[in-house]
Amino acid sequence: MRTPRRAAIAILIALCGIAISAGSIQSWVTARGPRPGSGIQHTAVAGVLHWRYQPTSTFSSSFGMVVIVAGALVFIGGLLASQEFASLFSFIALAAAGLWIGLDATRYSATDLRYTDLRLGAWLVVAGSLVGLMSSFFVRRRPA
Repeated sequence: MRTPRRAAIAILIALCGIAISAGSIQSWVTARGPRPGSGIQHTAVAGVLHWRYQPTSTFSSSFGMVVIVAGALVFIGGLLASQEFASLFSFIALAAAGLWIGLDATRYSATDLRYTDLRLGAWLVVAGSLVGLMSSFFVRRRPA
């Protein structure tokens, strides 16, 4: 027997997927000192995976594409009210945000990366991922 779904939480998860996707195309870090203002749409996927700051000119090969796909899959997980799907891709989006912020912080270590330097894109992805991940555990009701 399947457990009933909670529609309000499923909608919240879908909204988190939209926030994650929107955050992937926004600016992530404020320029300060030698560090330029930047976002994940100009960082290559291969560069992040090899822990090198490698620029790319196309969005399809950027790290922003990974995050936008994760956000779209969180949205689909919310629409399907799938706990496993939503929690998996929320975690992937959160890990991707952590990887990029960590890469940027180590790349420009001469300039401290404070939480006040994070811009709208980073906050949307981190908050959307955390809320989506936590909400995904409550998307199904326990049978009475």
